[in-house]
Amino acid sequence: MGFAPFVDDLGLIVALILTAAAVFTYTSVRALFAIRRNDPAGLRAILRSSAVPVGILGAVSAFLGLFIETTWPFLLSDGLGSYDIFFGDVVMLFAMVLIAYAVVAYLGLRLEYAGLLALIAGITTAWYGYWGYTTLVSPGDLGLTKDPLETFLLYLAFAAAGFFAFPAALAVDWYLAHPGPTFAPFSLAYRPAPGDPAASSEASGGFRLPVSFYLLTAWFPVFAFLAFLAAWFYMGAILPAHLTSPP
Repeated sequence: MGFAPFVDDLGLIVALILTAAAVFTYTSVRALFAIRRNDPAGLRAILRSSAVPVGILGAVSAFLGLFIETTWPFLLSDGLGSYDIFFGDVVMLFAMVLIAYAVVAYLGLRLEYAGLLALIAGITTAWYGYWGYTTLVSPGDLGLTKDPLETFLLYLAFAAAGFFAFPAALAVDWYLAHPGPTFAPFSLAYRPAPGDPAASSEASGGFRLPVSFYLLTAWFPVFAFLAFLAAWFYMGAILPAHLTSPP
């Protein structure tokens, strides 16, 4: 059986996820300030603008993920046989979330289903990180990587960001669906009921976000930033060895 030449793209992959974490952190913070100003037009502009870099990152990540999944040249006996699964699967999930967000944000669609995809991808990533950290690959050798702790923290941070992306997406969708001078209280109804103060132009008291909104949204930028830090430290851990000992 012939094998394709091995090209080590791990450094580039980490750079992509680091950049994506930075873009999402910056976008979510700017979006939160736009909502606090009660500026739905500004919020839509922020989301649409972020779709361009996120879409580029998603397309490049998808290409690299497919490359890893389809051209991996090693066997299990080589000691690297499962790395295409451990890294390639997660990169593909990551790419799909980025592309889904880029499409819905650019077109001005609801973020709900992109958030749901991020939730599922986050849960899956957490399992990959857990098994990558705890699997005994040989006597005394724990983990599927030479940097198991850094890898586990990286996977865990992105899993948490994906998990909290779903409630944040629902909260942003709710805000955009209920324009008005006050924030419409959360309910099962997608539109405010007739006579709801949030639907009335005569509502008084000014615009104010409830605590529940912050509880739903604030965790996403926090964990996106932690994912950025985890990717930064992971790159510092793996890049010297990958640059000095190329395949």
